[in-house]
Amino acid sequence: MNVKIILTLISISLGELAWCQTLDTTVTLVNGKVINASTKEPLAAHVKYESIPYGSKIGVMSGDSFTFNMENQKDYQLKVSAEGYFPYEATIKVEEAENGRIEKIIELKPNTFQDLIRLDKLIFALGNAEITDASHEELNELANMLNGNPNMIIQLEGHTDFRGNPRQNMKLSQRRVDAVKEYLIDKGISKKRIRTKAFGGTQPMSRGTDAAARSSNRRVEVRILEN
Repeated sequence: MNVKIILTLISISLGELAWCQTLDTTVTLVNGKVINASTKEPLAAHVKYESIPYGSKIGVMSGDSFTFNMENQKDYQLKVSAEGYFPYEATIKVEEAENGRIEKIIELKPNTFQDLIRLDKLIFALGNAEITDASHEELNELANMLNGNPNMIIQLEGHTDFRGNPRQNMKLSQRRVDAVKEYLIDKGISKKRIRTKAFGGTQPMSRGTDAAARSSNRRVEVRILEN
């Protein structure tokens, strides 16, 4: 075999390798776990995923963990459900990937209709009523719960840290529940099913002075009035 042929074969091999590497960049691996939001224990669930916007790639599986590939740099819709739990639905975006992987922990809330549900992932900055992007996932779960239970009526209860001017704190807590109400209305929930109540800083969860304690006092809770 002469040198020219050898170089040609090497060139072809390198070209194939580069082609394979290019393909690899179009695939994102998603690994997920499903847990009970109350106990944090693994939870067997039904998982469905599909590419968007056209759903050309669809898959279903069952268990407390799941794995699938997001292909061709497309975002995917993920739906997770289990009997006795509120369903979870979210869009997984390719931009979430780190080193070609996305890790998800899905917390399903028991469908026990407890009187009061705290929105743990709805965090407000000091003196602010703006809803951040990080809060959307939990609010979307609340909207799904309401859509799945059309007779349910809720009351959004707003709280602030106890420090500061009591009158301003009361106004701020009202602005926060109003912001959550508007978000739910935008998701198709009738405003007649959503009541609001402001408590200001009169019912703090903690009297601590550190940042974590003060953050826990800035919260919105959901009281189920009718189901």
